[in-house]
Amino acid sequence: MLLEIVIAMGLFAAVSVSLVKALSMTSRTASSIQDEMRIQRVLKSAMIDALSNPTLEEGETTVDLMDITGDGAEQLPFLRGDIETVIELMEMENEDGQLLQDMYRIRVTFYWFADGEWQQQTAETWRYANLYMQ
Repeated sequence: MLLEIVIAMGLFAAVSVSLVKALSMTSRTASSIQDEMRIQRVLKSAMIDALSNPTLEEGETTVDLMDITGDGAEQLPFLRGDIETVIELMEMENEDGQLLQDMYRIRVTFYWFADGEWQQQTAETWRYANLYMQ
């Protein structure tokens, strides 16, 4: 009888350890997915801001994310970083070899510090300069 109890407790301990490891891994995965979603939101917001500019000018701008989010973001260390927006004129041709004028490449890069080192993620698109002209 005592041997059966010891075997049952051993099995329970083994199953419990496996369950705790699985829950820990699930928690880390969920946290990683949340971080990735935050990064995507920051990039999307910065890209929408750059695309909605009525006039495009070549150049590079860097903005501290804290300047955008305001003082309330101090509790969220993840929101500390810089957003770099680069707008450059492109030389593109259509299938007939005609030069497409006023085409710009817009590249937004988000830099943040995590896991003891600087991280970065970039989003890029093109836009016709006169898209918002009336």
